[in-house]
Amino acid sequence: MTTLDDAEAQQFLTDLISNQPVMYGPDSDITAEHRLRERTLREDEAMRSVTDPTDITVGLSRIEAVLESAMEMLEQICASPAAKYGDLIVGIYTREGEFAVASSGGVNMFSATTSPVPKFINRYWADEPTVGIAEGDVFYHNDANYGGTHNPDHTLLIPLYWQGEHIAWIGAIVHEGENGAAVDPGGFALRATTKYGEGVRIPPMKVGENYTFRRDLINLFQNQVRDPLLWLTDFRSKLATARMVEQRMHDFMAERSAELLIATMRTVLESTEAEVRRRIAAWPDGIYRGSQFADTTLLEERLFKISVELEKRGDQLTVRTRGSSPSIDRALNAQAHFTRAMVGNLFMNFLFADLPRTAGFVSALDFELEPGSIVTADPEQPTSLSLMTMFCFSAAVHSAVTKALFANPGSVRPMAPWYAMIPTLQYGGLTQHGQLTANVSTEMNAAGGGARCDEDGEHAAGPVFAPVSDWGEIEMRENEIPVLGMWRRIPPDNHGFGKYRGGSSVEWAYMLYGSQMFAFGITSMGGKFPVTGGMFGGYAGACIPLVRVRPEGGVDAVLDWMAKGAPGLNYDARSFVADQPLPGSYEVSNPVQAADPIAEGDIWIQRVGGGGGYGDPLEREPADVMKDLRRGLISDTVARDVYRMVRDGNGDLDEERTREARAQARKDRLDKGLRYDEFVAKWRADQPPAHLGYLGSWDWSDGEDGVARQ
Repeated sequence: MTTLDDAEAQQFLTDLISNQPVMYGPDSDITAEHRLRERTLREDEAMRSVTDPTDITVGLSRIEAVLESAMEMLEQICASPAAKYGDLIVGIYTREGEFAVASSGGVNMFSATTSPVPKFINRYWADEPTVGIAEGDVFYHNDANYGGTHNPDHTLLIPLYWQGEHIAWIGAIVHEGENGAAVDPGGFALRATTKYGEGVRIPPMKVGENYTFRRDLINLFQNQVRDPLLWLTDFRSKLATARMVEQRMHDFMAERSAELLIATMRTVLESTEAEVRRRIAAWPDGIYRGSQFADTTLLEERLFKISVELEKRGDQLTVRTRGSSPSIDRALNAQAHFTRAMVGNLFMNFLFADLPRTAGFVSALDFELEPGSIVTADPEQPTSLSLMTMFCFSAAVHSAVTKALFANPGSVRPMAPWYAMIPTLQYGGLTQHGQLTANVSTEMNAAGGGARCDEDGEHAAGPVFAPVSDWGEIEMRENEIPVLGMWRRIPPDNHGFGKYRGGSSVEWAYMLYGSQMFAFGITSMGGKFPVTGGMFGGYAGACIPLVRVRPEGGVDAVLDWMAKGAPGLNYDARSFVADQPLPGSYEVSNPVQAADPIAEGDIWIQRVGGGGGYGDPLEREPADVMKDLRRGLISDTVARDVYRMVRDGNGDLDEERTREARAQARKDRLDKGLRYDEFVAKWRADQPPAHLGYLGSWDWSDGEDGVARQ
């Protein structure tokens, strides 16, 4: 038995009492940092060494080509369903941790949220004797309190070395789906009221050396989740992808130089920031506002508000969130770094899509984010469904930006908000193959695009966070999980109406088939209050309730009905509920349902929403309305009551009577119209109606500009 002498015992006690703290929590200084850091001496030297600007252009093209190839590789080899269809990104960071260049596809807001992760590693682990940074090390992270969006998004990082020098960081980020939440499978912890119910939370940490994972750590993580094989596969997939980028960057530096790589990254960051500011300078100075309401807190139906104010002066754009609802004990909270990144996402995807995806987008903007709100939550709040709040926030920002662009035609085409929610299937249990799984499906990738100022929106285009994505074939879904796809179609009236209509989206219907131990869930907003507004007279996108059917006799009764030709089935939720061709119970509700086990044969029907409309529907060309009607995009009711179309006995357009109907509609508007001050006096209320269960401010105070605002 070995014993300590007095000196050793004293040293042990001294270390125990005075050594570094046991836990390094999130660093608020790092997550609050959205400006580019000052150039390092190494970056200055590298930029001075590149005398031909063409070299930077060539360098960027080379890096982007490598990252695009890597992203495609990661899509092919990942196990996560979300990754297969675009919910991922591959990128390269500077040595100091700025996300310098990202793949153009995938989730671009990752490039604006994940810079805090390598910065944390640099600050806390680089000089820590028990950790350190060396070539071949592998770092991992998913806890959104340290950077990133929400916990289901997982980041793998490796340091890029060249001739013994740490040059950069390479990252691969994937939405894994399943995250080991205490109650809810699939990564979205709908019922979590603290962060401790949201599953595995990994701070930035080293998980491997010499390009080899520590098997004990991977085993620890696998034992915390419902789909351990998915985690193991994707750990390896992200590392293989990062190593491919590393090899290509080694080839680049051997052919050109490390100096060119360093100079390219820094130049792209600074030039993107400068170009964003230059383009903003062309907008009219002023204050532009947008608000969006959400209709659920996940555990109850309540309204809460997201408020946005943009102030533009010269090349400076300040984003404010005064008046947004307070943070709550629900998983909807978002941290401020995610809120800033969501603004960057809008600029990357819908305004300046020709620029490289870098941290320079967010660095170009100014933020005054009201503390304590649902968009600036502290690290103790649950956040696994922060993206739902952020999509509402995106719609509000989109509205405010479109108002600014309206007076500046030609620089960017103004458009109504993109559909901004995730009504997609969340699931978990035993598959038809006897494997344990938990994840989310990708129907959300079929979201409708907003109408443009001069053109209709795109149908089933992509989600607001990754417009370049896919939602997969229904046969693939049926092969992977125990579902029978009963239909996918674009239903009528599933978009915002207007002079230019929003893009519509899909309605999907799945039956549980092939498993007696499986759960379905839906986590979305917009069942009663639309999440996507219209612009300048355009209508909001439609609401999207969930339909659940439990047939009498279960799956055998459904199969027997199908064998008889499924009489009464016309692939439409509205008529399916009205006609009830299958005996059983039919329930229509908000699209928020925890992923609990259901019976084989149960049918779930859900719509993904459409984009907002742009302009007065009475200005839409009658021929375009008739085309929408023939294609089944709108119903007879909408054609008559919204667009004021009149048809003859053969169903053809009656142009004269249509002109008369529209003229009468305009006259009716004028007859019941009020002056603005009269309208405010009539409709303004000192308190919201009690039955709404409203959360947040109800402030009618006048601003500095003398304009009443709420």
